Amino acid sequence: MSDIKQDDNLESKLRKDIGLVSALSLVVGMVLGAGAFMKPPAVLEIAGDYHYALLAWIIGGIFSICGGLTLCELGVMFPRTGGLLVYLEKIYGPKVAHLYGWMITVLFAPSLVGALVGYFSSVFCLLFSIADSYRLVVGAGVLGFIAFINSIGVKEAGYLQTIATICKLIPILLLAVFGLVKGSGQVALFSASGQGIESVAPFAVAILATLFAYDGWAQVASVAGEINKPAKILPKAIICGIIFLVIVYASINIALFKIFPVQEMVSLGHDASAIASQRMFGHFGGNLVAVGIMVSILGGINGYIMTLSRTIFGMGERGNIMGAKWLSTIDDDSRSPVNAIILLAILAFLYSALLDADRLSEISMFSIWVFYLLTFVGVMIARTKYPNVPRPYKVVGYPVVPLIAILGAGYVIYGMLVYQTLNGIISIILTLVGLPLYFYYTRQSLKVDLSHGQTKQYRLKRCYFVAINSLLIIVALIIIIFCLY
Repeated sequence: MSDIKQDDNLESKLRKDIGLVSALSLVVGMVLGAGAFMKPPAVLEIAGDYHYALLAWIIGGIFSICGGLTLCELGVMFPRTGGLLVYLEKIYGPKVAHLYGWMITVLFAPSLVGALVGYFSSVFCLLFSIADSYRLVVGAGVLGFIAFINSIGVKEAGYLQTIATICKLIPILLLAVFGLVKGSGQVALFSASGQGIESVAPFAVAILATLFAYDGWAQVASVAGEINKPAKILPKAIICGIIFLVIVYASINIALFKIFPVQEMVSLGHDASAIASQRMFGHFGGNLVAVGIMVSILGGINGYIMTLSRTIFGMGERGNIMGAKWLSTIDDDSRSPVNAIILLAILAFLYSALLDADRLSEISMFSIWVFYLLTFVGVMIARTKYPNVPRPYKVVGYPVVPLIAILGAGYVIYGMLVYQTLNGIISIILTLVGLPLYFYYTRQSLKVDLSHGQTKQYRLKRCYFVAINSLLIIVALIIIIFCLY
């Protein structure tokens, strides 16, 4: 007899349309985004040397692989939409799960999507020579487009993810391959470079910077309830996706290292990849990479909205958040949690308007890795707590692989607290704010049957509602910008 009782909730009405290709595209599409192009100079600046920078990328990849291998066991044990929210609830109870869901809703999801929107708007305005004052308009447009696609249905969002993943590989492979072949060899890798720069940050901060580029591997578990045969598909998607990405990131970094001296690469910052391509292919090549960057970021935004909105939907089902009934409503036409998608898009737009993209990415990484640490430990706890639950997949190399994931998570959290203390404190405080809300809504649910979760047919299709309102926001922003300038 199983130790876990099957939950009878609205989730069973979600479509199980995600196959291996779409799941693999989710992993690669969400991970292979802005970080591939924008983080190499930042990692190099923090590490202070080519060799240490490359080592940081490799270690970050190892941590991500071990984390992915560890997380897969819980993913096939609890193949429900919500991902870590479900795992933490089963292992630690509703309070810890609520704090995670609250952190995702108000901190991680909007911060991460907002950071990606900020990066997209910056590259878009640079490529098309648009004034920086229009970045908000571009951000509203891309968020409205992605929200519109996701509100149509998970299958359509999966198609977009697959297309974006295929398209983005072209400029990335051009940069990696031609950089390795045509690079003038500015640095002799794996020997003393003699081009180091002074760095006061702990090495853990360099690893944390790479983890932003790697992040996304865990979020595919959030749609496990919509994956066909999750026991087979989920581990393959996460493991194959991460291994592929480690190879791609190492190739891109080595290519850039062969083109730029240390100081020049650091000074170029986010523009390093585009300028490297211009040197190899001319002005057209730089524009090609810029388009590739935008497609990469677009796939990341789509993947995160597609997956993290399901966690917000799961929070609504539990009833311990404001507007729970509205958030836990599924559109009868698309069978997607459109209201959760709308909330995430609105918060992401506000965050991108108020905070710098790099600051948003730093805050989001610290907040999520605290809960990654709890989840990795939770795999070991689950072995004792649920010994009789079928495990079609078990962690390879147990317990060594989970221990590596645990030590890696602890190491990067330590580095963040030491070097970026303010961001760490902000993340912790905003997360703990969710605890009194949990107790308040728990008491309310004892008094009143809140009846969370419903399938609702709207007079106006929600996808059209999203599209119309996105256009209105864009028009309003254009008018405001014209009035101000």
